[in-house]
Amino acid sequence: MLACPVVRQSLVLSSERLPVSTPTRTTAHAVIYADHNSTTPPLPAVIAAMHDCLRDGWGNPAARAHSFGRRAAQALESARRTVASVIAAEPDEIIFTSGATEALNLAICGLGERLLATRPRIVVGATEHPAALAPCQRLAEAGAELVVAPVDGDGRLDPRALAEALTPGTGLLVLMLANHDTGVIHDVATWSRAAHEQGALVVCDATQAVGRMPVDVQALGVDALAFTAHKLYGPQGAGALWLRAGLGLTAQIVGGGQEGGRRAGTPNLPGIVGFAAACAAAARELAARIQHLQALTELLEERLLRALPEIVIHGRRCPRVPGTTMVTLPGLAPGWLATQTEIAVSGGAACAAGEPSATLLAMGVPRAEAANAIRISLGIATTRDEAMAIADSLRHGAAVLRRRP
Repeated sequence: MLACPVVRQSLVLSSERLPVSTPTRTTAHAVIYADHNSTTPPLPAVIAAMHDCLRDGWGNPAARAHSFGRRAAQALESARRTVASVIAAEPDEIIFTSGATEALNLAICGLGERLLATRPRIVVGATEHPAALAPCQRLAEAGAELVVAPVDGDGRLDPRALAEALTPGTGLLVLMLANHDTGVIHDVATWSRAAHEQGALVVCDATQAVGRMPVDVQALGVDALAFTAHKLYGPQGAGALWLRAGLGLTAQIVGGGQEGGRRAGTPNLPGIVGFAAACAAAARELAARIQHLQALTELLEERLLRALPEIVIHGRRCPRVPGTTMVTLPGLAPGWLATQTEIAVSGGAACAAGEPSATLLAMGVPRAEAANAIRISLGIATTRDEAMAIADSLRHGAAVLRRRP
């Protein structure tokens, strides 16, 4: 089941270009790219904006005594407004970072360090990305009480366990909006209210959600939200942390007064300008993108289920962000991913390459099956023909393994 709050319309999928911005396609890449949860190809508008910035806007935004610095500062603040708008935030609540990993470290450690003495409990979902789990573990090493909230076999948070974990001593709840492996969407708004009733702050990882479903920080009720450019057709190396106005946090990178003293270092201006261009396109085209990805995902999964009736599509019974399909095939010999030479897919998060999906392990999937999982993540340039070819490639790979002695 796919679920996103958007009006469904009729859409005919074909190999033709969508009426939205799409990355440039070249014949140099014969392999079908289906690893968009790992990174997305930048849009032409993103490349153009970064090129113009590198050519004409290369001043230091902090050097406002001259026109070069002032021009760069104007570009930075213009980008801040655009990036803020994609999550319905105010510009002065945006802190630019090198990506979502840094943003999550800044939010979790920067807020958590201030709460250790009075509210030492940190609650985090079992299927969070390592970029959220690792800083929580660091706080635990510093004395925090870390509680990992379990999930069921579909990847849904156990409501009773999570409710019990939220106590008056809880300082932080760390919870993603959409899972990076299965696409399962958590009810962040409900859990934000529950956390606030106990006086806790909420940090949300929206890395896989922004640009693929509506994200409104006020509706979610969170206190901090991280996302990044390269998951929404922008460049690698640029991200943002939204921090609710009035909250203080301890900077994790020091040595300068940039970003209001919350993140030192000369900003990656070309990357941030490209980030803004990607956000502008995402905001303008969100409904069409969701519709396209929903239709493609349904086509892919229906074809997989017909070809491989025993296949398990993880999280299928839950609301999921469109474009993500995580599958295992019980009893299949190891090496399924290695058979996929004509499509670019993964076994899970790029940050944990070579390891079984921690998400699936937390869901109770046997280790051997989790190590043989395949994650397909489609993009806005993926076509109907490519979705069918991906399903056929997985079917062929399974057949090859079954023929081996």
